[in-house]
Amino acid sequence: MLPADDQRGRRRLARTASLTTAAVLAVLFAVLGYADGTGLFALENWLDAGLVPGSATSPAWATVVFLPLLIGGSAMAVHRLVWATAPRATARWVFGAVWSALVLVAFLAKLAYSVLLLAIAGPGGLHMVPTVGSLLAECGLTGVKYAVFGPLVAGLAASAYRIAVWRLRGERATGEPDGGLDEGAGVDGIGGFAWLPAGAAVALQAGTGAFAWAAGPIPGGSAVAILVAGGVAVCAGAGLWRWVVSPGLTRAGSGLRLWSLATTLTAAGALGFAPLWVLDGCLNGFGGALFPVASVLVRVAEGVTAGVCASVVAVPWAAERAWRRRTEPSAERRGLARAVGWAPPVAIAVVLALAVGTVSPATAAGSGGPSQQAAGRARKGLLPLTVLRRNGRPPVIGDSAGRQVLLRGVNVNQLIDYGQPDPAKGTVWPLKDSDYALMARYGFDVQRLALSWSALEPKRGVFDEAYLARVRAAVDQAAAHGIHTVLDMHQDTFSKYVSATPGTHCRPGATPEFGNDGAPRWATLTGGAQACGFLGRDLAPNVQQAFTNLYDDTDGIGTELAHAWGRLAADFADDPAVAGYDLLNEPGPGDAPGVTSSVLLGRLYQQAISSIRKAEESHGSGGFHHLVFFEPSILWSGLGFDTTPPVGFADDPLLVFSPHLYSESITMDQGLGITLTSVEQGYTTAERTARAYGAPLWSGEWGWFGDPDDFRSRFDRFLERQNTDLLGSAIWVWKKACGDPQNDPAATTSGGGVVLYTCPDGKPLRSPAFETTALSQAYPRSAPGHLSSLRSSATRRDLRLSGSGEGTLDVWVPGPGRPEATGSGLTGIRLTQQPGGWRVTAATSGRYTLHVA
Repeated sequence: MLPADDQRGRRRLARTASLTTAAVLAVLFAVLGYADGTGLFALENWLDAGLVPGSATSPAWATVVFLPLLIGGSAMAVHRLVWATAPRATARWVFGAVWSALVLVAFLAKLAYSVLLLAIAGPGGLHMVPTVGSLLAECGLTGVKYAVFGPLVAGLAASAYRIAVWRLRGERATGEPDGGLDEGAGVDGIGGFAWLPAGAAVALQAGTGAFAWAAGPIPGGSAVAILVAGGVAVCAGAGLWRWVVSPGLTRAGSGLRLWSLATTLTAAGALGFAPLWVLDGCLNGFGGALFPVASVLVRVAEGVTAGVCASVVAVPWAAERAWRRRTEPSAERRGLARAVGWAPPVAIAVVLALAVGTVSPATAAGSGGPSQQAAGRARKGLLPLTVLRRNGRPPVIGDSAGRQVLLRGVNVNQLIDYGQPDPAKGTVWPLKDSDYALMARYGFDVQRLALSWSALEPKRGVFDEAYLARVRAAVDQAAAHGIHTVLDMHQDTFSKYVSATPGTHCRPGATPEFGNDGAPRWATLTGGAQACGFLGRDLAPNVQQAFTNLYDDTDGIGTELAHAWGRLAADFADDPAVAGYDLLNEPGPGDAPGVTSSVLLGRLYQQAISSIRKAEESHGSGGFHHLVFFEPSILWSGLGFDTTPPVGFADDPLLVFSPHLYSESITMDQGLGITLTSVEQGYTTAERTARAYGAPLWSGEWGWFGDPDDFRSRFDRFLERQNTDLLGSAIWVWKKACGDPQNDPAATTSGGGVVLYTCPDGKPLRSPAFETTALSQAYPRSAPGHLSSLRSSATRRDLRLSGSGEGTLDVWVPGPGRPEATGSGLTGIRLTQQPGGWRVTAATSGRYTLHVA
């Protein structure tokens, strides 16, 4: 055994452990930064994004800010801990110290980096509470990332420490270690763990705003969740401190004891939230497939956040109590005085639990506002749409007559300004009235009409009136066939102006980028980032840099996008045929996901909403507020979940959460031959998130592509769950041209559209019979009050629904034969034939049911 007072030996052991920690982290950064060309799973930055910042919005700021804080902070913490505890500390103790220190340092480094990013972007338009909650949640995720890599780092550091101890034993004289001076004896960390329930309350609120998809409701709500997570964390933390951590700190000073208290609180918070994940899984299901992996990581992230938040108060509190112990008579440190010391954290935890339980989503206020002023105004039978909130039920899309509206239809891409990979092939089909006539035969009542900012505003501040006229014509033609329109500001790869220059060479695993569609050239600011896509087109460095500049409002381009929405809203301010506005299709995550794709994306949305509302209100008495559809980042389409704009990013009552539900279709996991999120879990995650926002749910895209025999069962499962959950959606896409940049150039069909063609000659193809029948299945176009249940067959005419309310029920029924309609609570049942099928209408009063066969 080495003498405990061997200063040189202790310093050598500390240097060995700290340098090993720094070296392993540096190697991990280099290896993962190269292997993960998306930047999503690397430690923070990826090598393709560059190492030196070239601009204020460069992702390389992670290299010069986050990584030095992470590597330097971790190495410093390990050095101080080992120097104070060696040689008494065992390798296992060092392992735990390094692991817990790494998680805490990663959280703090991410927080510092995130604050820098927000400082660069500017604080304007950010709401304090949602922003702080989102940042805490994102930092918790970073902590979990390093908790996953932590055993590797800690294991190597502990092994190096152990080897160094062996070597020193052979070099130095041995002796019995003395007990040394317990320099930090006044720091009693046990009481600090009473702050963990308060930290749990903060973390749960932050998690609800960012990760609502990860967990379902628990009986008793937040109070029970805080009791479970906080209670387990307190017990785990006190046990760790008393039996594991504190015995190794006999020679540590007060500063190291307080640091160790913070790391122990962080570990205890993570341990406390694990049982909460088990409880949620038992009550709401674990989600199937590999989804439990994602949900448990999110729960642990919340636990890390809880521990850090508790540390913010517990560490100064413990320091103050230690000072009192040194300055007050020992008699006053016992009995009642010690019990009273626990009172503040317990009381604050109770108050926070009650406060969290009463917080409601900011968007849940109101029931439609100005849109209700348009009640009775109809166009071709299309009424203005709003959000209905009744009897404590989840909000739903409805019309100005108070009827629930599902909105089921299709995406239309024929006004998109695509990049053209093959000059001999057109990128879109002309959009004609015959398209809408055929959509009506399917029974569709909505089109999601994809627009291109590059065509709308090709020159800054100058809007193309001819393009606006094409948009107006499409809205009018759809309305003439009883079809609402959702105007969608579409993009894929941000812009068609991000294509790699000829001769671009990319590293293995990456390919030269081809720009699809979206922003005009003047708004595409890539900062010279590489135009090489890794594992797909949407995550190339230049694409993410362009999104980061949009979110940061660099050169005012975010403000210009908001102005473009104001121009569109002014044209359709009084039009009930326009259901609403989809602010941005599948926005990219940007260079710092969680900050760019959550906080700053929410701010961009708020800018656009403000511009839209100003235009509608300036229109005069005829204008009214339309629905606003908002999406999470494209990672939701690729994973089935993602962090989202923070709850409370906007207080508009007409928001609709509109993720794209591609689970078991084109998500990243399918390319690896696994399933992370099933079709059913995809619905569940979306519904939980919509509930957190206090907003209706409507999926703006879904679909399967390829051989119909491979996806038929998943297609049917999607539609079955849609009926069960009383939802609507728009399938991608109505028809694709052979020159669409998303098509395989060698493909012999246009693939992926409802209407199919051969390629390259463009001859019509028959769509799969099962798909045509399933898409045209019977459903209620509008139902008085609210729907209670809906069942509709994807293979034959068989509809059963129930609901409650007064008004006119309107149901689409496919097929040429006259249907048989029976039910209860209905009067004046009327059947009207139209192309492709029938409309069944009836008056309802109170509870009603309908069966159509």
